[in-house]
Amino acid sequence: MRKTIYLFVLSIFLFLGCKKSDDKSDIEPDGLKIEIKGISGWGDVVNIVIDKNKTEIKYPKSLVPEAKRDKVYKTSEATLKQLSTYIDTYKLIDANIQECARCADGTDYVITIKYEGRVNTVTIAAQRTDGKYADLLNFIDKL
Repeated sequence: MRKTIYLFVLSIFLFLGCKKSDDKSDIEPDGLKIEIKGISGWGDVVNIVIDKNKTEIKYPKSLVPEAKRDKVYKTSEATLKQLSTYIDTYKLIDANIQECARCADGTDYVITIKYEGRVNTVTIAAQRTDGKYADLLNFIDKL
């Protein structure tokens, strides 16, 4: 009898604990959101989140006093327009780019794009020698 009561209580707890969220979505309903994670063979280099309201740039915690400091500022219309242009030019919302420069002690940018109700993640090597994506990579470096 105890096992039956225990299983009943446990099943109710699991049912309530595993309930789906109330129509909350990871996709921003009002436009473009981009998350850029710079990753090297040694770990994270930078994390950037850009949406229509703000741009957040976070660097890993460091013991070095000269290390770059985190930044948060309002996203300009020009930045959003330029990002939209890169997404359209390189068809990043549909692209399947999975480079791995960090595997050879380089750096990759893992870019997650949430745009027009769609989501895609691409990985682009930061130190390219072929010139492909050079304007996008320069833009990310200047953020």
